[in-house]
Amino acid sequence: MIQTPVIVTFANQKGGVGKTTLCVTFANYLVTKGVRAVVIDCDFQHSIMKCRKADIKKYGEEAVPYDVLAYEANDKQAMTVLMEKLHNDPSIDVVLMDSPGSLKAEGLIPMFVNSDIIVVPFHYDLVTVPSTASFLMFIDRLRKAVGGQMKARLFIVPNLHDGRVGKRSELELWENTGKTFANYGLVTDKIPKRADMERFSTVAELDMQAGIVSSVFDKIYAGIFGDGTPKRHKPSMTIA
Repeated sequence: MIQTPVIVTFANQKGGVGKTTLCVTFANYLVTKGVRAVVIDCDFQHSIMKCRKADIKKYGEEAVPYDVLAYEANDKQAMTVLMEKLHNDPSIDVVLMDSPGSLKAEGLIPMFVNSDIIVVPFHYDLVTVPSTASFLMFIDRLRKAVGGQMKARLFIVPNLHDGRVGKRSELELWENTGKTFANYGLVTDKIPKRADMERFSTVAELDMQAGIVSSVFDKIYAGIFGDGTPKRHKPSMTIA
């Protein structure tokens, strides 16, 4: 069990791997477990904040289950201050950070160094796998550079997986990729490519999403709290 508040960062230098969607769906999952969460949208496009504004317009302020804050990741000092503030906020159990799909923002170093968990979504293709490998090596170098200061545990998530696609040579490569990535962190179950995961809500889980992501999110949740016991009992909510 990690001491709360816990900072969970969704990151990969490769865009299009589902960071933002998984960040929001994990926030909704945490709400069903009675966890007090906040989402910090640091992606350059601020898609989560845009979705939150649309959700408020549609469902009203009273439907909001957690705060969403937009933040720029370009200022290293400001990010350091933010991370320290979040780590010392007793009103929060889990902070979810959606990071940019790039390593150019200067605030990413203090973000990664001060994260407790880094979730790295990727999918098996000939472009994303090498890019994700480079990102994992970057995190490994950063960990060694700062010594014991960085304690983040990595959950590496094969996302948007289409089991129908792949030649035999590619399937062998994907299997070896999983074994290699396991040297850097826990490689989770695959999250299948489904139409239900192509959109998200910042108010509640969408229909069918819980069943698609639960095996992966249960592992991350246990990595935070030690087991699957709900933090507080709250009714599960979904919207169509």
